Amino acid sequence: MNYIVTGPICSGKSTLLETAKGFGFNIIKSDDVVSNLYNDKVIISKLMGIFNECKFETSPKEKIKDLFFQSHSNRIKIENIFHPKVHEIIENELKFNNNVLIELPPIRSNISFIKNNKSIFIDANLEMRRERFRERNTMDSVETFHMMNEYQTDCLLIKTYCDIIIQNNQKTSMMTDYFNKDIIKS
Repeated sequence: MNYIVTGPICSGKSTLLETAKGFGFNIIKSDDVVSNLYNDKVIISKLMGIFNECKFETSPKEKIKDLFFQSHSNRIKIENIFHPKVHEIIENELKFNNNVLIELPPIRSNISFIKNNKSIFIDANLEMRRERFRERNTMDSVETFHMMNEYQTDCLLIKTYCDIIIQNNQKTSMMTDYFNKDIIKS
């Protein structure tokens, strides 16, 4: 069985995916899919056409991230370039593979994947997520956490569409219980 895994930043999605590997699942992180697209000449060309004053050749990821968080308008433009390609890749994974967990951020453009597939929402309280972010991201500021958290404004709506809800305020080692008890099954 395939699952879409979603939830706010630092809620435990990556931990669930790593746990799933031990139970025979293949995993796909949307961040990895997007990272691979930073080297896609067609995407870079489209970005250069829209943000013609910007140079993307040397460090496209950093430049795109900066533009993304500069304004809502930039965010929409960047999403309109990346999301169709990301969604195409994910659709193919779901269509041609089995036993896959695919992590997607809880944003409106991903609702159809969440509604039309078996889905898992991982949640944790804000303080727990902030602490996890600090532990993992010594270089990034708390401001970065808040920007990313604010980007995911549709969490509560998306949570209503999910089949399995995991409240992850405890130790992340508890994730194995969801596989051992056949709540998440292949």
